Amino acid sequence: MAPFATSRGVDWGDCDPAGIVFYPAYFRWMDSAFHELTAALGFDQRRLEEAFGLQGTPLVDAGCAFKAPASYGDRLDIEVAVTRIGTSGISLCYRFRQDRRLVAEGREARVFVRMTEKGIEKADIPAALRPGLEAFHVG
Repeated sequence: MAPFATSRGVDWGDCDPAGIVFYPAYFRWMDSAFHELTAALGFDQRRLEEAFGLQGTPLVDAGCAFKAPASYGDRLDIEVAVTRIGTSGISLCYRFRQDRRLVAEGREARVFVRMTEKGIEKADIPAALRPGLEAFHVG
């Protein structure tokens, strides 16, 4: 299956004094691209709570490898692929390209959670959401 695709323009505020994208921007863009993907699948964070009683999909792991610089004014194409679907969590891979040139590769692991008397606990991925996630599953 093809990955989910979106894009971002690099703003002045995304760059460090050398004019290169400052690394935290990639983590912000990964989070934003994940939320675009889930919205396209019909389950934003509010719907998770309203429809399934879940508090969200917090990160349990994240990383990014920087391959080439990007700068103010560049347009980055972002591909999001689901690389693992577990009982309560998913793993995702992000590829950032500027004019087909690989700029960065990121990864996230997220877990679906709910609040209980004991605090935040893992929750099973709702069955209704699995087909959408599987549509972007690779590997």
